[in-house]
Amino acid sequence: MTSPLNQLPASSCGTVPGSVPVFNCIVILRCDPLTGRTSGRVANLQGITGEANSERDLLFQLTRRFRDLLRGSVSSGQPLAWVDPAEEPGQGEQQRFIPIHL
Repeated sequence: MTSPLNQLPASSCGTVPGSVPVFNCIVILRCDPLTGRTSGRVANLQGITGEANSERDLLFQLTRRFRDLLRGSVSSGQPLAWVDPAEEPGQGEQQRFIPIHL
């Protein structure tokens, strides 16, 4: 089972409590002013990095990898390499918080 670290509380929108696990995906990104490409990494789970032509494409890429790792961990019972505390953005970087539903 995955660590409860980064798992958000159950939804309060009237559905069955806890029926869909939701996790925080924290992404740190940087745009290269010379190439216009965006690179980034998941700040709270080790080993997920990427680069794309736009922020939207990069976020899609990183969140898909994040979700795939979570699903694999849940199905295999293997723990995940959570980063606690999550990395902080450095100079010239921006941070995004994305809820991921399994």
